[in-house]
Amino acid sequence: MARAADTSPDVLSGAPLSPAQVAQRLGVTENALAIWRYYRRGPSYRKFGRSVRYDEQAVLAFEAANEQICNPEIRNLRRR
Repeated sequence: MARAADTSPDVLSGAPLSPAQVAQRLGVTENALAIWRYYRRGPSYRKFGRSVRYDEQAVLAFEAANEQICNPEIRNLRRR
């Protein structure tokens, strides 16, 4: 029995992503990505001539590495 292809945007296609796609996914501007590239921050990328492309796995790894976990039990750290 053939499985239906999942067309949700979360499925990894393996195709390189443009800076516009990555900026939209991360909620930043393309200029912010350019600044991150200059300072060697942000997700890993590859350049092909003047063209910049991001690997989808690198973007996912960047998101995971920058995840902030909130612990509601440690809410009031100020002493009274």
